[in-house]
Amino acid sequence: MRSLSSLCLLALASAMTVSVAACSSAEPAASDDAVEGDVMDFTSGPKLRYDAYEVLFTNPICAKRAYAGEVRSNAGNVLTHKPENVYCTQADSAASAERDSSPQKRLIDWIRDPATKEIFFAYLSFSNSVVAGELCTAIKERNVKVTFVLDRETDLSRANQLLACEPGNADPAFKPRLELRGHDATIGYAHNKIFMVNPRDAETVKIVFSSGNMSSGVVLHHENWHFLTVPANTHFARAHQCLMDGVLDHYRSKQEYGAFIKQCRDAIPIGEESDLKTFFVPGDGGRAGQEITKGVRAATSIDIAAHRFSYSSLRKELKKRFDAPNPPDVRLVVDDDLWWAGKGEEVGPNTKQESEMLAELTERGLKTKYMETNHAAHYLHHNKFIVFTTPQGDAAFTGAGNFTGTAFTDNFENFYYITIPHVVAAMKAQHAHLYCDLATAPEDLPATNALP
Repeated sequence: MRSLSSLCLLALASAMTVSVAACSSAEPAASDDAVEGDVMDFTSGPKLRYDAYEVLFTNPICAKRAYAGEVRSNAGNVLTHKPENVYCTQADSAASAERDSSPQKRLIDWIRDPATKEIFFAYLSFSNSVVAGELCTAIKERNVKVTFVLDRETDLSRANQLLACEPGNADPAFKPRLELRGHDATIGYAHNKIFMVNPRDAETVKIVFSSGNMSSGVVLHHENWHFLTVPANTHFARAHQCLMDGVLDHYRSKQEYGAFIKQCRDAIPIGEESDLKTFFVPGDGGRAGQEITKGVRAATSIDIAAHRFSYSSLRKELKKRFDAPNPPDVRLVVDDDLWWAGKGEEVGPNTKQESEMLAELTERGLKTKYMETNHAAHYLHHNKFIVFTTPQGDAAFTGAGNFTGTAFTDNFENFYYITIPHVVAAMKAQHAHLYCDLATAPEDLPATNALP
């Protein structure tokens, strides 16, 4: 069955239609050409059975903050402040977190649910004090079993606080368990972003996948979070049990993890759903990249939201489309950290090389806008998703990993290819909101790296 949350998302997509149209009206009309042999399949295979599928976006509520002195844009215009609801500080956290639509609020609801008996999660980092507090309360008051995996090189301050929480029944079997992963042999970062409630329940499993970590990524970063309640007897649920077992017990090398994931998934007696495909790296990076390639080749328009942007397969396919007749309309939203990296100021993880790669595509027709986030506080535009518009319908690609080569080969990652209509509609509307309402065109960026 479809939940009220699904209906709400349809309403959200409809409500944002005006914004999409208004922004798109100034853009060239997209072509209708699709590359023969690369038509996307929207009909074959089973569809995902779910009780609820809700997509939430952090979309922080952030005050308009003024510059201290005179600042001019690249076009020479006077700028008075950073964009509202883009540049955030810690003071904006409460207002953003307390909304019913906040991913943090939904996580808390799931943790507090009396039906929640066990929780597994895996993230690159874990620093969110509110979520940590709720988990601790669940351990102390309801003996909820919590197992979590973090990157070996992350700050463990919040993790150690959670590990100190004692179950109310004093049974050692219910104490929280932490495993550190990544940076083992051939493995890069432990970069999964997954939260599972009752992962081995015989009837129903709740699964969250996201672009964000269990940090400011739940509130003040610009992220997308997917909340699903699904029957346990689905390929989607069973595949995530494979991921959980893989990072806990088969993590020492890419070969070990990839072989286990394949063996585990092959043993699932239920076919993979065609409208929500899962890709777990190491091992599935090639298949994930093929979905991106097919999407680029088939699309009449492509909307990309990215944090890092260096994945050679994606850039190569975009170049081919730009250099061919009737190229698609391609719009990219990235953090302004990437802009400043191109100016020789590495204020975040982005590099000058990424800026140069972006320039090659811009010369061919890529339209790029920048989110002016607070890099002094390490807040980010951290979305990673692509929406493909094709003659057959729309599709989205998203997940934990950045659009970099290592994300598809070396790290622990979880990616998803989605054709569920209300989900793709929500992501398409969100990209329009980012591109049209929040992001800044290059000519309107400040000429100097000035902060309020």
